Amino acid sequence: MNANPADLRRPDWTVPLAAACVACSWFLMSSLNTDLGFVQLQFRFYHVLTLMHAPRRIVTGVDGSTLDALLFGTLCALVNLAALAPMVSRRRIAWLGCVAPFALMVLSGAILYHGLSQDLIADTGALGDTGSQLIHFANSLATRIGGVMTRRIHVGAGAYLAVAATAFLAVKGLLGYRRAL
Repeated sequence: MNANPADLRRPDWTVPLAAACVACSWFLMSSLNTDLGFVQLQFRFYHVLTLMHAPRRIVTGVDGSTLDALLFGTLCALVNLAALAPMVSRRRIAWLGCVAPFALMVLSGAILYHGLSQDLIADTGALGDTGSQLIHFANSLATRIGGVMTRRIHVGAGAYLAVAATAFLAVKGLLGYRRAL
């Protein structure tokens, strides 16, 4: 195979297409859905920072005009633009921009999972045995209620599309980085 090294560094049409899929999945489609029967809440990926700060919002909903959504939405847009770096730069390091959306999703998911899996009330031992038992009871009750609520929370189509598109971009970026010696 006699491939021109300059052609190996040039991205094809799949990079902007995957970046467009990421943009649609993060900003236009729901990533998480909470079905409470009488009300259904939809969360887009840019709401993740709000959910990290206040996990209770997954059952109460988020206001679309919050500062968290604006800040994280801006970060999401910038990270998605980083995936287009190979389109504007011939430098080898530009290919690593394709990994940024996948890295953001993995990091956000890990932080959100960690935050949601913590005890509701931390037992510092300052309240004695009775206080510790009461805290243990409250955490047990919260865990049971959380288990019921977990069955009401579903992954949306936006999350599936985002995982597929960001994983594709990450693989494409790593392969492009390796080839662009």
